[in-house]
Amino acid sequence: MTVDELMMSQKGILTRRAELFSIFISTRFYQPHINITTMALRRILTASSRTPLSSVRRVSSHPTQSSLCRSLSSLMERSLSITQTPAVSPLNNNSCTRLYSTTPPTHKVFSLNSDLSDKEIQAIIDKELNLMEEEKLEKEYRNWKPGQRKRPLVMSRRLEDFEEEASGATKWTLRDKRCGALGIKLGMMPVWDEWGERHPCTVLYLDNNVVIRNKSSDSIDAYDSVQIGAGERKAKNVNKPLMCNYAKYGVNEKPPYVVREFRVTTSEAMPPPGTQIHARHFVPGQNVDIAGTSKGKGFQGGMKRHGFKGMPATHGTSKSHRAIGSTGMCQDPGKVFKGKKMPGRMGGVRVTKQNLRIVKIDRGRNLIYVKGAVPGNKGEFVEIRDAVKKPLFGTEKCEGGEASAFPPLPTFEYEDGIDGCGEAGHEIMMPMQEQDPLEIVEEEG
Repeated sequence: MTVDELMMSQKGILTRRAELFSIFISTRFYQPHINITTMALRRILTASSRTPLSSVRRVSSHPTQSSLCRSLSSLMERSLSITQTPAVSPLNNNSCTRLYSTTPPTHKVFSLNSDLSDKEIQAIIDKELNLMEEEKLEKEYRNWKPGQRKRPLVMSRRLEDFEEEASGATKWTLRDKRCGALGIKLGMMPVWDEWGERHPCTVLYLDNNVVIRNKSSDSIDAYDSVQIGAGERKAKNVNKPLMCNYAKYGVNEKPPYVVREFRVTTSEAMPPPGTQIHARHFVPGQNVDIAGTSKGKGFQGGMKRHGFKGMPATHGTSKSHRAIGSTGMCQDPGKVFKGKKMPGRMGGVRVTKQNLRIVKIDRGRNLIYVKGAVPGNKGEFVEIRDAVKKPLFGTEKCEGGEASAFPPLPTFEYEDGIDGCGEAGHEIMMPMQEQDPLEIVEEEG
């Protein structure tokens, strides 16, 4: 039986107002594409005021429709400020009963062969439920960080692992990040160590690195990061909106030339705004990842751009020695797939070189000597971060050995008159290996 049929069968109880209201409900149930606005519903309900709105609750016996009737009736009573009266049962007009319950159901406790009262039994049940909830929360590992152990250590070949587990000391994992720095590529030069080994190094200059602001996950930014500005730009070359933003953080007197953001994983790795980042922020001997924009080569062929072999030099090849060859296939599929390596523009893209070791640090002149090539032209800014794969913290290759398990947090404790003083003579080399790398080892036999 539909809503309209039920309404028509109960003559003398439901009035025109409830009838129109049920039409609205049935329309929403069986024809959801028809949209009746709130104002239209208000006009329908105010057309007749002889029957209270609470009688509409008895329109339908379907649980979903009944709940919708109750929610809509309460909503319209609040909007129209109509006094609600209890519904009258069609079986007994003298009694006023509700056709639904407004109180949550109560569950009675039944016990067998027990002298405990209901309150004591309920307390035992609540205690067990709380213990189950605590065990469930412990299995979620809410305080766990990627790279750390989830469960207690049971088996290991190293005794130091059990000592670290018992001490409860935190460890710097590969997933942890701290802020980096911005350096200017000056060029390459050789560096000789104490053993006489030659290291081809790229020299990076940290030009006035300063922390502009910090973003935290608790704020509106919803993530942790550090904004660092480097260099200096003329004030007349900075537009007013950007200058107002710099003035907000107190760097408008010397506006930075470039600003970059570094993600961090802990609040301990956030230096306060205004902190200077010098070359000693990094540790001699550690590995770093350096990102920059590579040199632009223009439009190049397949042999230079992708390292193709090219066509034969002889055997009838004419004016096609550096061609890339065939690019398609037969009639099936009858096309050239997207991403095919072909001639095109080369360079001028963001490139990241990983695991470049710091050979030497000049604290006075803020110079970092990195072993290997760095992307970009001379004079361009590059981003310097701790290596993601092999940072070498806590190893013999890094300064401090096993005691250097943590990098300087949030940064190194600089000394006045040394860091950034502009004078030479404050250089620190990476740790040297005990065995001479140039020594010739004679094989026995």
